[in-house]
Amino acid sequence: MSLYQDRLLTEGIRIIEKNAPSDSFNADYSALTFQDALFKRTQLAELRYQTAPVFNHLKKLVKLFCSVMCLFFFMIGATSVSTFLVSETGAQINFFWAIVLFIAPNIVSLVIWLFLYFKKNAINNTWVTNLSLLLITLLDKLHHKISNKHPHYIALFEYYFEHRFGHYLGRAQLSLISHLWWSCYLLGATLSLLLVLATHQVDFIWQTTILSEDVFVQLTQILTTVPHLLGINVPSASDVSNATIGLTNPLPLAQDSRVSWSNLLIFSLTIYALLPRLILMLFFQRAVKSQQKQFSLNLSLPYYVQLKSLLHPIVNTSFISDPDRVHNNQSTRGTNQTINRKGYEAILLVPKNAYPLAIELNHSRFQQANIHAAEYAVTRLINVVDSDSQQMALLQIQSGSVSNIVLYADLKRLPDRGWLSLVKKCHYQSNVQIYLVLLSEKPIEKNGPLSSRLQDWLEMAAQANITEQHITYIFDDLATIKTNEVENG
Repeated sequence: MSLYQDRLLTEGIRIIEKNAPSDSFNADYSALTFQDALFKRTQLAELRYQTAPVFNHLKKLVKLFCSVMCLFFFMIGATSVSTFLVSETGAQINFFWAIVLFIAPNIVSLVIWLFLYFKKNAINNTWVTNLSLLLITLLDKLHHKISNKHPHYIALFEYYFEHRFGHYLGRAQLSLISHLWWSCYLLGATLSLLLVLATHQVDFIWQTTILSEDVFVQLTQILTTVPHLLGINVPSASDVSNATIGLTNPLPLAQDSRVSWSNLLIFSLTIYALLPRLILMLFFQRAVKSQQKQFSLNLSLPYYVQLKSLLHPIVNTSFISDPDRVHNNQSTRGTNQTINRKGYEAILLVPKNAYPLAIELNHSRFQQANIHAAEYAVTRLINVVDSDSQQMALLQIQSGSVSNIVLYADLKRLPDRGWLSLVKKCHYQSNVQIYLVLLSEKPIEKNGPLSSRLQDWLEMAAQANITEQHITYIFDDLATIKTNEVENG
Protein backbone atom coordinates (compact mmCIF):
# COMPACT_ATOMS: atom_id res chain seq x y z
CA MET A 1 0.00 0.00 0.00
CA SER A 2 1.37 3.41 -1.01
CA LEU A 3 1.85 6.37 1.29
CA TYR A 4 -1.02 8.15 -0.47
CA GLN A 5 -3.38 5.25 0.22
CA ASP A 6 -2.31 5.15 3.87
CA ARG A 7 -3.07 8.83 4.27
CA LEU A 8 -6.39 8.48 2.46
CA LEU A 9 -7.42 5.64 4.78
CA THR A 10 -6.38 7.73 7.79
CA GLU A 11 -8.61 10.54 6.57
CA GLY A 12 -11.44 8.06 6.05
CA ILE A 13 -11.13 6.90 9.66
CA ARG A 14 -11.17 10.55 10.74
CA ILE A 15 -14.44 11.03 8.87
CA ILE A 16 -15.95 8.02 10.67
CA GLU A 17 -14.71 8.99 14.14
CA LYS A 18 -15.48 12.69 13.54
CA ASN A 19 -13.93 14.84 16.30
CA ALA A 20 -13.59 12.09 18.92
CA PRO A 21 -10.81 9.58 18.10
CA SER A 22 -11.28 6.21 19.76
CA ASP A 23 -8.72 5.10 22.34
CA SER A 24 -9.49 1.39 21.88
CA PHE A 25 -6.70 0.66 19.37
CA ASN A 26 -3.96 -0.01 21.89
CA ALA A 27 -0.43 -0.77 20.76
CA ASP A 28 3.14 0.24 21.54
CA TYR A 29 3.54 3.59 19.77
CA SER A 30 6.31 5.00 21.99
CA ALA A 31 9.22 4.09 19.69
CA LEU A 32 7.53 5.44 16.55
CA THR A 33 7.27 8.92 15.14
CA PHE A 34 3.81 10.41 15.26
CA GLN A 35 3.14 9.77 11.56
CA ASP A 36 4.35 6.15 11.81
CA ALA A 37 2.25 5.69 14.94
CA LEU A 38 -0.69 7.22 13.11
CA PHE A 39 -0.38 4.78 10.21
CA LYS A 40 0.04 1.85 12.59
CA ARG A 41 -3.18 2.89 14.32
CA THR A 42 -4.82 3.19 10.89
CA GLN A 43 -3.95 -0.44 10.17
CA LEU A 44 -5.55 -1.51 13.45
CA ALA A 45 -8.60 0.72 13.01
CA GLU A 46 -9.06 -0.47 9.43
CA LEU A 47 -9.82 -3.96 10.73
CA ARG A 48 -12.90 -2.50 12.43
CA TYR A 49 -14.04 0.28 10.11
CA GLN A 50 -13.28 -1.33 6.71
CA THR A 51 -12.79 1.94 4.83
CA ALA A 52 -10.47 0.50 2.17
CA PRO A 53 -13.20 -1.59 0.44
CA VAL A 54 -15.43 1.50 0.26
CA PHE A 55 -12.68 3.70 -1.23
CA ASN A 56 -11.70 0.96 -3.70
CA HIS A 57 -15.32 0.57 -4.67
CA LEU A 58 -15.71 4.32 -5.21
CA LYS A 59 -12.50 4.38 -7.25
CA LYS A 60 -13.86 1.61 -9.49
CA LEU A 61 -17.16 3.45 -9.83
CA VAL A 62 -15.39 6.64 -10.97
CA LYS A 63 -13.32 4.63 -13.47
CA LEU A 64 -16.42 2.83 -14.72
CA PHE A 65 -18.32 6.10 -15.08
CA CYS A 66 -15.44 7.72 -16.99
CA SER A 67 -15.09 4.63 -19.23
CA VAL A 68 -18.80 4.62 -20.08
CA MET A 69 -18.65 8.33 -20.92
CA CYS A 70 -15.50 7.75 -23.04
CA LEU A 71 -17.35 5.13 -25.07
CA PHE A 72 -20.34 7.47 -25.37
CA PHE A 73 -18.25 10.38 -26.69
CA PHE A 74 -16.31 8.06 -29.01
CA MET A 75 -19.58 6.89 -30.56
CA ILE A 76 -20.84 10.47 -30.82
CA GLY A 77 -17.68 11.46 -32.68
CA ALA A 78 -17.84 8.42 -34.97
CA THR A 79 -21.49 8.84 -35.90
CA SER A 80 -21.23 12.60 -36.38
CA VAL A 81 -19.17 12.09 -39.56
CA SER A 82 -21.86 10.14 -41.39
CA THR A 83 -24.68 12.17 -39.83
CA PHE A 84 -23.47 15.73 -40.27
CA LEU A 85 -20.50 15.67 -42.65
CA VAL A 86 -21.08 13.32 -45.57
CA SER A 87 -23.85 14.30 -47.99
CA GLU A 88 -26.89 12.13 -48.55
CA THR A 89 -25.43 10.62 -51.73
CA GLY A 90 -22.17 9.89 -49.92
CA ALA A 91 -20.16 11.47 -52.75
CA GLN A 92 -19.32 14.91 -51.32
CA ILE A 93 -17.84 16.39 -48.13
CA ASN A 94 -18.11 20.07 -47.30
CA PHE A 95 -14.56 20.72 -46.10
CA PHE A 96 -15.16 23.94 -44.22
CA TRP A 97 -18.28 22.52 -42.56
CA ALA A 98 -16.01 19.72 -41.27
CA ILE A 99 -13.69 22.35 -39.80
CA VAL A 100 -16.63 24.12 -38.14
CA LEU A 101 -18.06 20.82 -36.90
CA PHE A 102 -14.94 19.44 -35.22
CA ILE A 103 -12.20 22.05 -34.77
CA ALA A 104 -14.20 25.16 -33.92
CA PRO A 105 -16.12 23.60 -30.96
CA ASN A 106 -12.84 22.17 -29.72
CA ILE A 107 -11.23 25.63 -29.71
CA VAL A 108 -14.26 27.18 -27.98
CA SER A 109 -14.24 24.48 -25.29
CA LEU A 110 -10.50 25.03 -24.72
CA VAL A 111 -11.13 28.74 -24.15
CA ILE A 112 -13.92 27.93 -21.67
CA TRP A 113 -11.69 25.41 -19.91
CA LEU A 114 -8.88 27.95 -19.59
CA PHE A 115 -11.30 30.45 -18.05
CA LEU A 116 -12.65 27.92 -15.54
CA TYR A 117 -9.20 26.58 -14.74
CA PHE A 118 -7.63 29.91 -13.84
CA LYS A 119 -10.78 31.58 -12.45
CA LYS A 120 -11.01 30.90 -8.72
CA ASN A 121 -14.38 29.51 -7.57
CA ALA A 122 -15.74 29.73 -11.12
CA ILE A 123 -17.63 26.45 -10.66
CA ASN A 124 -20.23 25.98 -7.93
CA ASN A 125 -19.26 22.70 -6.32
CA THR A 126 -22.72 22.22 -4.80
CA TRP A 127 -24.58 21.33 -7.99
CA VAL A 128 -21.57 19.45 -9.35
CA THR A 129 -21.51 17.34 -6.16
CA ASN A 130 -25.25 16.69 -6.26
CA LEU A 131 -25.22 15.76 -9.95
CA SER A 132 -22.21 13.46 -9.55
CA LEU A 133 -23.72 11.88 -6.44
CA LEU A 134 -26.92 11.16 -8.38
CA LEU A 135 -25.13 9.71 -11.42
CA ILE A 136 -22.68 7.58 -9.46
CA THR A 137 -25.41 6.41 -7.05
CA LEU A 138 -27.45 5.17 -10.01
CA LEU A 139 -24.36 3.49 -11.42
CA ASP A 140 -23.65 2.02 -7.98
CA LYS A 141 -27.10 0.42 -7.83
CA LEU A 142 -26.55 -1.15 -11.24
CA HIS A 143 -23.02 -2.28 -10.41
CA HIS A 144 -22.97 -3.32 -6.75
CA LYS A 145 -25.17 -2.26 -3.85
CA ILE A 146 -22.43 -1.67 -1.30
CA SER A 147 -24.19 1.46 -0.01
CA ASN A 148 -26.62 -0.74 1.92
CA LYS A 149 -23.82 -2.65 3.63
CA HIS A 150 -21.50 0.01 5.08
CA PRO A 151 -22.96 2.35 7.72
CA HIS A 152 -20.66 5.25 6.75
CA TYR A 153 -20.93 4.92 2.95
CA ILE A 154 -22.46 8.34 2.32
CA ALA A 155 -20.00 10.18 4.59
CA LEU A 156 -17.04 8.40 2.98
CA PHE A 157 -18.37 9.09 -0.51
CA GLU A 158 -18.80 12.80 0.22
CA TYR A 159 -15.22 12.99 1.52
CA TYR A 160 -13.86 10.94 -1.41
CA PHE A 161 -15.63 13.15 -3.94
CA GLU A 162 -14.47 16.33 -2.19
CA HIS A 163 -10.92 14.97 -2.12
CA ARG A 164 -10.80 13.97 -5.81
CA PHE A 165 -12.91 16.75 -7.29
CA GLY A 166 -12.73 19.47 -4.67
CA HIS A 167 -10.15 22.04 -3.66
CA TYR A 168 -7.05 19.82 -3.61
CA LEU A 169 -7.27 17.62 -6.72
CA GLY A 170 -10.35 19.13 -8.35
CA ARG A 171 -8.90 21.34 -11.07
CA ALA A 172 -6.36 18.76 -12.23
CA GLN A 173 -8.80 15.84 -11.99
CA LEU A 174 -11.66 17.60 -13.82
CA SER A 175 -9.23 18.87 -16.47
CA LEU A 176 -7.96 15.33 -17.00
CA ILE A 177 -11.49 13.99 -17.45
CA SER A 178 -12.48 16.83 -19.77
CA HIS A 179 -9.48 16.34 -22.07
CA LEU A 180 -9.97 12.55 -21.97
CA TRP A 181 -13.58 12.81 -23.14
CA TRP A 182 -12.74 15.33 -25.87
CA SER A 183 -9.89 13.06 -27.03
CA CYS A 184 -12.36 10.17 -27.31
CA TYR A 185 -14.79 12.32 -29.30
CA LEU A 186 -12.09 13.53 -31.71
CA LEU A 187 -10.53 10.06 -32.00
CA GLY A 188 -13.90 8.60 -32.93
CA ALA A 189 -14.43 11.32 -35.54
CA THR A 190 -10.91 10.89 -37.00
CA LEU A 191 -11.15 7.09 -37.26
CA SER A 192 -14.63 7.29 -38.74
CA LEU A 193 -13.44 9.86 -41.29
CA LEU A 194 -10.49 7.65 -42.24
CA LEU A 195 -12.89 4.75 -42.73
CA VAL A 196 -15.17 6.86 -44.95
CA LEU A 197 -12.25 8.10 -47.06
CA ALA A 198 -10.83 4.59 -47.36
CA THR A 199 -14.11 3.07 -48.58
CA HIS A 200 -15.72 5.94 -50.52
CA GLN A 201 -14.67 8.19 -53.37
CA VAL A 202 -15.74 11.65 -52.32
CA ASP A 203 -15.23 15.14 -53.67
CA PHE A 204 -14.55 18.10 -51.40
CA ILE A 205 -16.65 21.18 -51.84
CA TRP A 206 -17.53 24.36 -50.01
CA GLN A 207 -20.73 26.37 -49.90
CA THR A 208 -21.64 29.85 -48.73
CA THR A 209 -24.39 32.43 -49.01
CA ILE A 210 -22.86 35.55 -47.50
CA LEU A 211 -19.08 34.94 -47.53
CA SER A 212 -16.67 35.53 -50.39
CA GLU A 213 -14.18 33.14 -51.90
CA ASP A 214 -11.28 35.11 -50.41
CA VAL A 215 -12.33 34.07 -46.91
CA PHE A 216 -12.01 30.39 -47.77
CA VAL A 217 -8.72 30.96 -49.58
CA GLN A 218 -7.23 32.70 -46.52
CA LEU A 219 -8.51 30.01 -44.14
CA THR A 220 -7.06 27.29 -46.35
CA GLN A 221 -3.67 29.04 -46.45
CA ILE A 222 -3.65 29.21 -42.64
CA LEU A 223 -4.49 25.51 -42.29
CA THR A 224 -1.94 24.41 -44.90
CA THR A 225 1.03 26.32 -43.42
CA VAL A 226 2.31 23.53 -41.16
CA PRO A 227 1.61 20.51 -43.40
CA HIS A 228 3.14 22.37 -46.38
CA LEU A 229 6.35 22.85 -44.38
CA LEU A 230 6.31 19.10 -43.65
CA GLY A 231 6.09 18.31 -47.37
CA ILE A 232 2.52 17.03 -47.27
CA ASN A 233 0.41 17.44 -50.39
CA VAL A 234 -2.26 20.06 -49.58
CA PRO A 235 -4.75 22.10 -51.67
CA SER A 236 -3.65 25.27 -53.44
CA ALA A 237 -5.59 28.49 -53.95
CA SER A 238 -6.79 27.23 -57.33
CA ASP A 239 -8.09 24.05 -55.67
CA VAL A 240 -10.19 26.23 -53.38
CA SER A 241 -11.66 28.04 -56.37
CA ASN A 242 -12.40 24.77 -58.16
CA ALA A 243 -14.11 23.28 -55.10
CA THR A 244 -17.21 25.45 -55.46
CA ILE A 245 -20.50 23.80 -56.42
CA GLY A 246 -20.75 23.14 -60.16
CA LEU A 247 -17.02 23.28 -60.87
CA THR A 248 -15.22 19.98 -61.47
CA ASN A 249 -11.61 19.18 -62.23
CA PRO A 250 -10.51 17.15 -65.25
CA LEU A 251 -10.22 13.46 -64.40
CA PRO A 252 -6.39 13.35 -64.08
CA LEU A 253 -6.46 16.24 -61.59
CA ALA A 254 -9.56 15.17 -59.70
CA GLN A 255 -7.87 12.34 -57.79
CA ASP A 256 -4.93 14.58 -56.81
CA SER A 257 -7.39 17.17 -55.53
CA ARG A 258 -9.24 14.56 -53.47
CA VAL A 259 -5.97 13.35 -51.91
CA SER A 260 -4.78 16.87 -51.09
CA TRP A 261 -8.11 17.79 -49.45
CA SER A 262 -8.13 14.48 -47.57
CA ASN A 263 -4.60 15.08 -46.32
CA LEU A 264 -5.52 18.55 -45.06
CA LEU A 265 -8.70 17.37 -43.34
CA ILE A 266 -7.03 14.43 -41.56
CA PHE A 267 -4.00 16.55 -40.66
CA SER A 268 -6.22 19.33 -39.26
CA LEU A 269 -8.26 16.94 -37.11
CA THR A 270 -5.17 15.13 -35.84
CA ILE A 271 -2.72 17.98 -35.28
CA TYR A 272 -4.96 20.96 -34.56
CA ALA A 273 -7.62 19.17 -32.50
CA LEU A 274 -6.71 15.66 -31.27
CA LEU A 275 -3.00 16.13 -30.51
CA PRO A 276 -3.40 19.15 -28.16
CA ARG A 277 -6.07 17.27 -26.23
CA LEU A 278 -3.85 14.21 -25.88
CA ILE A 279 -0.92 16.34 -24.68
CA LEU A 280 -3.11 18.12 -22.11
CA MET A 281 -4.59 14.80 -20.99
CA LEU A 282 -1.13 13.29 -20.37
CA PHE A 283 0.03 16.48 -18.62
CA PHE A 284 -2.88 16.48 -16.16
CA GLN A 285 -2.60 12.75 -15.62
CA ARG A 286 0.95 13.38 -14.45
CA ALA A 287 -0.23 16.37 -12.39
CA VAL A 288 -2.84 14.26 -10.59
CA LYS A 289 -0.27 11.60 -9.72
CA SER A 290 2.15 14.28 -8.50
CA GLN A 291 -0.49 15.89 -6.26
CA GLN A 292 -1.42 12.50 -4.86
CA LYS A 293 2.20 11.91 -3.89
CA GLN A 294 2.33 15.34 -2.22
CA PHE A 295 -0.95 14.81 -0.34
CA SER A 296 -0.39 15.28 3.41
CA LEU A 297 -2.55 15.21 6.52
CA ASN A 298 -3.53 18.44 8.25
CA LEU A 299 -2.17 17.56 11.68
CA SER A 300 -3.39 20.86 13.13
CA LEU A 301 -6.99 19.65 13.02
CA PRO A 302 -8.51 19.06 16.50
CA TYR A 303 -8.92 15.36 15.65
CA TYR A 304 -5.19 14.83 15.09
CA VAL A 305 -4.27 17.02 18.06
CA GLN A 306 -6.37 14.78 20.29
CA LEU A 307 -5.00 11.67 18.59
CA LYS A 308 -1.44 12.81 19.24
CA SER A 309 -2.20 13.08 22.95
CA LEU A 310 -3.51 9.49 22.84
CA LEU A 311 -0.63 7.99 20.86
CA HIS A 312 2.17 10.04 22.45
CA PRO A 313 0.95 11.20 25.87
CA ILE A 314 3.26 13.60 27.77
CA VAL A 315 4.22 11.94 31.05
CA ASN A 316 7.47 13.56 32.14
CA THR A 317 6.71 16.60 34.30
CA SER A 318 7.13 17.58 37.93
CA PHE A 319 4.32 20.15 38.04
CA ILE A 320 1.36 19.68 40.39
CA SER A 321 -0.95 22.55 41.20
CA ASP A 322 -0.71 23.60 44.87
CA PRO A 323 -4.33 23.92 46.11
CA ASP A 324 -3.32 26.01 49.17
CA ARG A 325 -1.37 28.48 47.02
CA VAL A 326 -4.24 28.77 44.59
CA HIS A 327 -6.65 29.31 47.49
CA ASN A 328 -4.49 31.97 49.13
CA ASN A 329 -4.04 33.90 45.88
CA GLN A 330 -7.75 34.17 45.15
CA SER A 331 -9.40 37.58 45.26
CA THR A 332 -13.05 38.43 45.68
CA ARG A 333 -14.90 40.98 43.61
CA GLY A 334 -18.44 42.14 44.55
CA THR A 335 -20.89 39.35 45.21
CA ASN A 336 -19.60 36.00 43.99
CA GLN A 337 -20.62 32.36 44.08
CA THR A 338 -18.10 29.89 45.52
CA ILE A 339 -18.20 26.40 44.03
CA ASN A 340 -16.54 23.78 46.25
CA ARG A 341 -15.49 20.61 44.43
CA LYS A 342 -15.30 17.27 46.21
CA GLY A 343 -11.90 15.63 45.69
CA TYR A 344 -10.09 18.87 45.01
CA GLU A 345 -9.27 21.58 47.52
CA ALA A 346 -9.09 24.56 45.16
CA ILE A 347 -12.04 26.98 45.41
CA LEU A 348 -12.83 28.99 42.33
CA LEU A 349 -14.74 32.23 42.90
CA VAL A 350 -17.10 32.63 39.94
CA PRO A 351 -18.91 35.96 39.69
CA LYS A 352 -22.67 35.88 39.40
CA ASN A 353 -24.07 36.09 35.87
CA ALA A 354 -20.73 35.13 34.31
CA TYR A 355 -21.00 33.93 30.73
CA PRO A 356 -20.36 30.15 30.37
CA LEU A 357 -18.74 28.85 27.19
CA ALA A 358 -17.79 25.25 26.35
CA ILE A 359 -15.15 24.52 23.72
CA GLU A 360 -15.41 21.30 21.68
CA LEU A 361 -16.75 19.10 24.49
CA ASN A 362 -18.14 15.64 23.89
CA HIS A 363 -21.58 14.72 25.22
CA SER A 364 -20.51 13.55 28.70
CA ARG A 365 -18.20 16.51 29.33
CA PHE A 366 -20.82 18.94 28.04
CA GLN A 367 -23.38 17.53 30.47
CA GLN A 368 -20.78 17.86 33.23
CA ALA A 369 -20.23 21.51 32.30
CA ASN A 370 -23.97 22.17 32.15
CA ILE A 371 -24.39 21.04 35.76
CA HIS A 372 -21.80 23.50 37.03
CA ALA A 373 -22.81 26.38 34.80
CA ALA A 374 -26.36 26.14 36.18
CA GLU A 375 -25.06 27.30 39.59
CA TYR A 376 -24.20 30.80 38.46
CA ALA A 377 -25.13 31.42 34.80
CA VAL A 378 -28.37 32.90 33.53
CA THR A 379 -27.60 32.20 29.86
CA ARG A 380 -27.60 28.87 28.07
CA LEU A 381 -24.25 27.12 27.79
CA ILE A 382 -22.99 27.10 24.19
CA ASN A 383 -20.68 24.36 22.94
CA VAL A 384 -18.34 25.82 20.30
CA VAL A 385 -17.73 23.07 17.75
CA ASP A 386 -17.59 25.01 14.45
CA SER A 387 -17.30 28.50 13.01
CA ASP A 388 -21.06 29.14 13.24
CA SER A 389 -21.29 28.39 16.97
CA GLN A 390 -18.09 30.38 17.54
CA GLN A 391 -19.50 33.45 15.80
CA MET A 392 -22.76 33.13 17.73
CA ALA A 393 -20.94 32.97 21.09
CA LEU A 394 -18.67 35.94 20.29
CA LEU A 395 -21.69 37.96 19.15
CA GLN A 396 -23.52 37.27 22.42
CA ILE A 397 -20.44 38.16 24.46
CA GLN A 398 -19.88 41.49 22.71
CA SER A 399 -23.54 42.49 22.39
CA GLY A 400 -24.16 41.70 26.07
CA SER A 401 -21.03 43.58 27.22
CA VAL A 402 -19.93 40.50 29.14
CA SER A 403 -17.06 41.16 31.54
CA ASN A 404 -16.68 37.68 33.08
CA ILE A 405 -16.39 34.53 30.97
CA VAL A 406 -16.06 30.95 32.25
CA LEU A 407 -14.50 28.57 29.71
CA TYR A 408 -15.02 24.82 29.96
CA ALA A 409 -12.47 22.51 28.32
CA ASP A 410 -11.66 18.80 28.41
CA LEU A 411 -8.51 18.22 30.47
CA LYS A 412 -7.54 15.18 28.37
CA ARG A 413 -7.35 17.20 25.18
CA LEU A 414 -4.15 18.90 24.16
CA PRO A 415 -4.70 22.68 23.86
CA ASP A 416 -3.98 23.98 20.38
CA ARG A 417 -3.65 27.28 18.55
CA GLY A 418 -7.32 27.24 17.61
CA TRP A 419 -8.30 27.25 21.28
CA LEU A 420 -5.84 30.05 22.02
CA SER A 421 -7.17 32.11 19.10
CA LEU A 422 -10.75 31.81 20.38
CA VAL A 423 -9.76 32.83 23.90
CA LYS A 424 -7.97 35.91 22.58
CA LYS A 425 -11.10 36.84 20.66
CA CYS A 426 -13.04 36.66 23.92
CA HIS A 427 -10.73 39.41 25.27
CA TYR A 428 -12.58 41.99 23.23
CA GLN A 429 -12.06 44.55 26.04
CA SER A 430 -9.24 45.02 28.52
CA ASN A 431 -11.55 44.59 31.54
CA VAL A 432 -12.76 41.11 30.51
CA GLN A 433 -11.84 38.43 33.08
CA ILE A 434 -11.68 34.84 31.88
CA TYR A 435 -11.93 31.77 34.12
CA LEU A 436 -10.90 28.31 32.98
CA VAL A 437 -12.60 25.14 34.26
CA LEU A 438 -10.96 21.91 33.12
CA LEU A 439 -13.19 18.82 33.06
CA SER A 440 -12.07 15.29 33.68
CA GLU A 441 -13.42 11.81 34.37
CA LYS A 442 -11.15 11.25 37.36
CA PRO A 443 -8.96 13.24 39.76
CA ILE A 444 -5.40 14.19 38.92
CA GLU A 445 -2.73 11.84 40.22
CA LYS A 446 0.80 12.96 40.92
CA ASN A 447 3.18 12.23 38.04
CA GLY A 448 0.23 10.87 36.06
CA PRO A 449 -0.68 11.75 32.47
CA LEU A 450 -3.43 14.13 33.64
CA SER A 451 -0.93 16.16 35.64
CA SER A 452 1.17 16.48 32.48
CA ARG A 453 -1.82 17.60 30.50
CA LEU A 454 -2.67 20.12 33.26
CA GLN A 455 0.77 21.62 32.77
CA ASP A 456 0.05 22.00 29.04
CA TRP A 457 -3.20 23.78 29.82
CA LEU A 458 -1.54 26.13 32.30
CA GLU A 459 1.14 27.04 29.78
CA MET A 460 -1.48 27.75 27.11
CA ALA A 461 -3.65 29.65 29.61
CA ALA A 462 -0.67 31.87 30.46
CA GLN A 463 -0.40 32.81 26.77
CA ALA A 464 -4.09 33.75 26.93
CA ASN A 465 -3.50 35.93 30.04
CA ILE A 466 -5.47 33.57 32.32
CA THR A 467 -3.77 33.43 35.72
CA GLU A 468 -3.54 30.25 37.81
CA GLN A 469 -5.92 31.55 40.47
CA HIS A 470 -8.63 31.64 37.82
CA ILE A 471 -8.14 27.99 36.79
CA THR A 472 -9.55 24.87 38.39
CA TYR A 473 -10.72 21.43 37.40
CA ILE A 474 -13.66 19.17 38.23
CA PHE A 475 -14.29 15.49 37.65
CA ASP A 476 -17.27 13.19 37.32
CA ASP A 477 -17.69 11.77 40.79
CA LEU A 478 -18.79 15.04 42.41
CA ALA A 479 -21.24 14.49 45.24
CA THR A 480 -22.71 17.96 45.68
CA ILE A 481 -22.03 21.55 44.69
CA LYS A 482 -22.18 24.11 47.45
CA THR A 483 -22.65 27.79 46.80
CA ASN A 484 -21.83 30.51 49.28
CA GLU A 485 -22.11 34.29 49.20
CA VAL A 486 -18.77 36.04 49.65
CA GLU A 487 -18.91 39.67 50.86
CA ASN A 488 -16.42 42.41 50.08
CA GLY A 489 -13.50 42.98 52.40
